[in-house]
Formats: sequence, C-alpha cells, structure tokens
Amino acid sequence: MSVTVDADVVPDTDAVPDTDVVVVGAGPVGLLLAGDLRAQGVRADVLEQLAEPMTESRASTLHARTMEVFADRGLLGRLGELPDGGPGHFGGIRLDLTAADPRHPYAGQWKCPQTRLEAVLQERAVELGVRVRRGRRLVGLEDRGGHVKVETVTADGGRERLTARFVAGCDGWRSTVRRLAGFGFAGHDATREMLRADVAGIDIPDRRFERLENGLATAYRWPDGSTRVMVHVFGSTPRRRHGPPGFAEIADAWAEVTGERIGHGQPLWLNVFDNTLRQASRYRRGRVFLVP
Repeated sequence: MSVTVDADVVPDTDAVPDTDVVVVGAGPVGLLLAGDLRAQGVRADVLEQLAEPMTESRASTLHARTMEVFADRGLLGRLGELPDGGPGHFGGIRLDLTAADPRHPYAGQWKCPQTRLEAVLQERAVELGVRVRRGRRLVGLEDRGGHVKVETVTADGGRERLTARFVAGCDGWRSTVRRLAGFGFAGHDATREMLRADVAGIDIPDRRFERLENGLATAYRWPDGSTRVMVHVFGSTPRRRHGPPGFAEIADAWAEVTGERIGHGQPLWLNVFDNTLRQASRYRRGRVFLVP
C-alpha cells in the first residue's frame, strides 16, 4: 500500500481519527516530539517496530543546544549527572566547543547513552498521556486528504489499522514513512566507513579522533567500565554488508591503526557508520511529515 497525497485527492472527511498524530519511531526524536505534542494538548500515538527498548548505547553525545532543549523541559534532572564529553570534532579534526562562549552553562559536549535518553523521554511521554505501541511494523500509509490511514503488522502477524490527522516519520535514514509516502531521497553512496563497538574487559587509553599513520581512532571509557572504540583504516572502502561487522574485523582494524590488542574483550555492541550523503526532496507531503 502506498500513500496518496496529490492535489486531486477528494478529502475523506467522514472518518473520525483515532488520534491527532501518529509518530512512527520510538527513538529520541519520536519520543521527544510525541511528548511535546501531548504537552500542548495534541493526542499522539507512537508506533515502534521493536517489541522492547534497545539495550545498546548507540548515539551518545549531547551538544549545547540539545542540553538547552532538555533543560527547558525539565529533563536534565531526570538524566542525572552527565560526564563531560571532552573536545568535539568536525570531520575528525578536533574542535574546542567551549571557545565560542566559555561561560555558557552547557558549553562543550556531554555523554549520555541513547538507552538512558530514550528511557527518560519515553517516561515523560507516557506521563503526559502518549500511547507508545511497540511491536508494530508500518506496512501501509494512505493520505485520504482529511486524515491518514496507517496499517501495521504485529509480532504475531496480526494487522492493525489506525487513522490520524497527521503522520510524523521519525524512523531514521531507512525511513519506511519516507518510502511509503514517495519522498525523493537523492544523494551519494558512501566512500568511507568507520567501525565501532562497545567492548568490556579491555584496558586501553582514551583517544579523541587521533590521526595515526594507518588510520583514525577514538576510544572512550563508559562509567560502567566498558569502552567505546571507533576506527577507520586509511585507504579502506565500505564493504557491502547485510548486518553489523564482526568483532574480529573491528579488533584487527584497531590493532592495525593503534597497535593495541582488544580481541580478548567481550563485545557488547557492534556497528558501522559511513559518509553516505542523502537528502529528502521535501519534508511534507499532504498530511505526512518527515522529522529528521
């Protein structure tokens, strides 16, 4: 099923929407948006294909503007004490993010595992009255002019339908909302990639985007004692992958760049990201929005 948003659609105004906004994706963006909508009296339902919240640290850096947004909503106290993230970077080049305004209360950057952030944002959203519906994979989206119909498949194979005044796609760069709604997504494929992992049981020095002879390396010790490592080998090109890299690949790359051995550690999370460059052709089609 695909979305219909053209101007010649005859508005279907008879249906009474089940909710005002369906937010697709229970990551930080979707949960924050849903909570903000509900705080303004707007009914919001979040649809998330994962049955349970993720357990990986994933994205972990908060910058000054994000800290201001969370402070305005009274969320910093819920997040607890956040460690200083040290100097920033642009393209791997170290930057002092405090230089522009050293007296700013949130100058610099701060570390917060995405698991912790999502837990706090979901708690706030639910307290405000947002319904977070997990285990729902979006398979259908139809803009009827006066409302949007969405269809999901549950973990047991059942199908559920929901109508809303609007849909907000907060489901990342592989967005199902973007695909079903027919948004363009032009750009360039990756030319470089960086391997990363959270690893327990290793003892290596912290690094902040160090450029070494064979590559780029960064390491950060989490409060629980595990270490985030990220590494790029100069001259390497992105592989065609159908899942995360193996730990042996990351450990070998780390050894090649730094000379340090981490293969004896216990991998907690494995991931790769790259410099793919793509841009949605627009951020609204009818009653469907993309929220980056």
